[in-house]
Amino acid sequence: MPVFHLKGVIKTVTETKKARVSDQVFRDMKQMIFERKWEPGSRLPSEQAMCELFGVSRVTVRNALLRLKALDLIETYLGDGSYVKKLDSVARINGLIPAAYLEEDFESILEFRMEVESGACALAARKATKKDVAQLRRLLKKMLSLQDDLEALSLMDLEFHYTIAQISRNNLLIKTYEVVGDIYARHMKRMVNSMGGDLGVYYHERIVTAIENRDPVAAREIMSEHIYKNLEFIRQKDAARLKKKKQEKGSGKVRGEGKAPKSES
Repeated sequence: MPVFHLKGVIKTVTETKKARVSDQVFRDMKQMIFERKWEPGSRLPSEQAMCELFGVSRVTVRNALLRLKALDLIETYLGDGSYVKKLDSVARINGLIPAAYLEEDFESILEFRMEVESGACALAARKATKKDVAQLRRLLKKMLSLQDDLEALSLMDLEFHYTIAQISRNNLLIKTYEVVGDIYARHMKRMVNSMGGDLGVYYHERIVTAIENRDPVAAREIMSEHIYKNLEFIRQKDAARLKKKKQEKGSGKVRGEGKAPKSES
């Protein structure tokens, strides 16, 4: 008969329950901040008071506070406790974007980029200085010199798009780029490896010219067209892959139908 080690099972179940409780306390605290039940600038209740409020241990409370601090929602002063930071859009997005864009789905990322980056490009065209345009020109020149080094080119491509977000001088857009940076880096690398760099450089040149001419309409349209071309490429590639799979499956069936049945022994 199989032997079940109940002690290990009970320990695992207990740890799972603790993790769930810790997550729930963190969500409750975060919601209280978002709903302004804990006002910006106000001092949070003491750890003991929160233990009583949520019916949990100090360890659970401290864990939740650390997670709130990581999201830049609170700040802690030694010997004075924790205070709610000003709840702006930048702080709020820290906790939302990673979950929404965790899946590395090319089409979803490109659709997201088309909407967000076209707007960032329009803002950049309105706000860019001569120094900003010169920086974009330098990046473009580097990209032209990296056509045979696709890995380095993908990093430069990422920097080009991030620089446009910085030129927009919109904190929410800049923070969005920072939050999805890891996903963007992998995405750019795969796109450049699949497509090469010629098309990107062609559109980047047009984008810089539109920004330099302070033409937000053209900047928005060119960026949108640029990313749509990437999306079109991915869709065509997926369609070709699907067609090939169907052909292989169909030819496999035909070969199978032509075989003589095995004799029974």
